[in-house]
Amino acid sequence: MRVLQLNLWGRREPYAKRVALLRREIGALAPDVIALQEVDGIDDEHNQATEQFGSIGYRVRFDPRPGRTDFEWGMAIAARHDLGDVEAKELEHGGVAIASRVSIGDEQLWFASACPLGWWQTQEIQREEECVALDAWLTDLASGDELPPVMAGDFDATPDAASIRFLTGLQSLQGRSTHWLDAFALAGDGSPGYTWSFENPFMRPSATSTFADPEHQRRIDYVFVGSPFAWPGRIVVRSAAVVLKEQGDVAPSDHYGVMADLDLLHPPA
Repeated sequence: MRVLQLNLWGRREPYAKRVALLRREIGALAPDVIALQEVDGIDDEHNQATEQFGSIGYRVRFDPRPGRTDFEWGMAIAARHDLGDVEAKELEHGGVAIASRVSIGDEQLWFASACPLGWWQTQEIQREEECVALDAWLTDLASGDELPPVMAGDFDATPDAASIRFLTGLQSLQGRSTHWLDAFALAGDGSPGYTWSFENPFMRPSATSTFADPEHQRRIDYVFVGSPFAWPGRIVVRSAAVVLKEQGDVAPSDHYGVMADLDLLHPPA
């Protein structure tokens, strides 16, 4: 199972160039399932993900951000396999997640696209509270399943942040502990894994930029796999890499993507 995470960045210009690059790269990478954030649209048939990937064989589940019409808040899951009905979770500080039951061959599992809100580095308390809620929600959805859930998203937090440390089992929050596998930390391609970087042509620093620091680079996009200690089946992370980077003066998005190859294993008889 090949998973791709990407913040799509709506229809920001130069949109035609971004779409051409993205479709070419998605065709080459051929992910089985894609978690997308900042997707413009109104329903499953009328949204960016369906426009971009429907013609190359992807089914899409889309959920607009409740109460908002600006492009940032649409969430989508695209898959080359059957998708069940979507479940949506509105989070306390305005973040949102959607999940769908994905069929991969004879296997089924819950797959979520998540975007906790609090993108300023001063808003870690918001991310912490929303990650606790995300964990409880998705763990409950997958309760009784053989295979653990998979969650991918733009978390706006680096691996040393309390929100990510909580998800990866390194600390508790609000009296709760959990354990998700960070695919890139386990099997990354040897790079630092930055998905938000001044090297991206859409993030180049300027005198008026919020990100004027020429060394502004952070790993804030993730693929998480449910704990092998909590479900009878296992998902093994075989490899992970940062993908969908710039080519010349254009990149698919202001975020780079994260791709992970996963093996789905039954429990021993």
